[in-house]
Amino acid sequence: MSLLLFSIGFLQVDIWDFFDVLIVGVMLYQLFRLLRGSIALNIFVGMMLLFLSYQAFKALGMDLLSSILYQFINIGFVSLIIIFQPEVRRFLLLLGNSTLKQRDSVWNRLLGREAGDGEASPETEDIRRAFLRMAGNRTGALVIITKDADPDTIITGGTVLNADISYGLLVSIFHRESPLHDGAVVIQDRRIRRASAILPVSENTDLPKSVGLRHRAAVGVSEKIDVSCFIVSEETGRISFAQNGVLEQGISEVRLSELLRQFY
Repeated sequence: MSLLLFSIGFLQVDIWDFFDVLIVGVMLYQLFRLLRGSIALNIFVGMMLLFLSYQAFKALGMDLLSSILYQFINIGFVSLIIIFQPEVRRFLLLLGNSTLKQRDSVWNRLLGREAGDGEASPETEDIRRAFLRMAGNRTGALVIITKDADPDTIITGGTVLNADISYGLLVSIFHRESPLHDGAVVIQDRRIRRASAILPVSENTDLPKSVGLRHRAAVGVSEKIDVSCFIVSEETGRISFAQNGVLEQGISEVRLSELLRQFY
């Protein structure tokens, strides 16, 4: 079957041109989502304007100016890989995780294993109780629950524990007099792997000015790898949740239970 062709004036556009534009549009939108709120977005916009200027000057027949811009673009491409190394890595992680999730979702539907909320596990109840206790005492806390991503690629430092999850241990770690209260607790494979871990801080300028370093660290690590972050504010005692670079502040006890059942 011959390709479907459309005539628009003097132009002939086939169906693949529409797919070409659609795919590029989706990619640019995903890049905008990844870069939104960071300084890297300004650099990306500048490079796009440079590329569009090159195309315009080339179409107008301004060979000298277009050749100069072309050289800038060639050098800029390598520079972009260096400048956007964290964003490129994050984009590939996001793409891979999304593909794996879709594959697992389809496979579960075929096998009739659609997941429900289920009952809360004892560990989930311990985490919930610990957060409510620390919120009541206004004890600052940050707990990271990892999924498929390897936390060692982003999360550094801290003290290796490899301990069972318990209410007492979590409360003790974040006690103000504890040497491990600064930093984050990392939960992986239903165990506390690390305490006092160091996280990357988000550069998102859209975050509220009132949030502190603990919240920015939670958003920062969730921007880069697939994790769920639970935060207790030391100033207000409010519990917050961060995932995929989005911060949800002041969650209720019911919402906390729902999130723990969903992401633990």
